[in-house]
Amino acid sequence: MSAYFPEAAAGVSVNISQISDEADLAVVKGDLSGLKRPILKIDARKDAAISGQPVLSLGYATGLSAILARAGEEAVNDIVKITGGDPKKVVAELERRKLIRPLVTQGHIGDVLADKIVYDAQTTSGGSGGPLINRNGEVIGVTFAVVKGFGGSNFGVRFATPSRS
Repeated sequence: MSAYFPEAAAGVSVNISQISDEADLAVVKGDLSGLKRPILKIDARKDAAISGQPVLSLGYATGLSAILARAGEEAVNDIVKITGGDPKKVVAELERRKLIRPLVTQGHIGDVLADKIVYDAQTTSGGSGGPLINRNGEVIGVTFAVVKGFGGSNFGVRFATPSRS
């Protein structure tokens, strides 16, 4: 698999490192040293996600056509002409032009459950796996579900340190 980052001229090879037994979540690892950018920190404190607080959601629209739709008509026509429409070549050309970018939306946390965060930042199909970022710029969860037709209920797997009783 390859992971793509905004403004990066090449994808980063990643491999599955861990799969959760409890949540719809897997961790991938790759060598990010060539990105020359800060890595977001994870905040798993109990009070990292607070109902009513702002949240940012980052994700990628589903499929190649959704990514192309954001590139602009002139760029798309040029890319299709250069690549002949071959999907692997299209992705490589989008990557070369630095046109693989996440959708960034903002909203608020509606509810915080033991294992989930409910939020209203618009999320598109394909946004699963994207980080949820709190007002401190730290990752507090990962989007895993969108309730279509009801804008107030998107769900993220919550990063939380287990409470010790």
